[in-house]
Amino acid sequence: MLAIMVAPAVGIDPMNFSFILSLVAIITISSFGIAGVGGGATFAALIVLPAMGLPVWIAALLISIEPLIDMARTALNVSGAMTAGTITSRILGKEKQEQLEEANA
Repeated sequence: MLAIMVAPAVGIDPMNFSFILSLVAIITISSFGIAGVGGGATFAALIVLPAMGLPVWIAALLISIEPLIDMARTALNVSGAMTAGTITSRILGKEKQEQLEEANA
């Protein structure tokens, strides 16, 4: 996303099919090594921007706000995991309760 926002500033059309195709290829290959790294967006920017011929100094802006974005992503992931666990527990709990009632009857 950062590469698409920066591209027009350096005279590259971000809607050009070859730009999007090469961007997807670079992101796909680089994501194999970045996926487990904390603050991965910063490292991804440091790999993708120079590979696409874009200025790397833009990553400095990302570094300044990345902790806030990361906290929001983490909160969303935790909330989703808690919701899924609660719903699953309720669904399985009702089924087990019905089975217990049938067995006791």
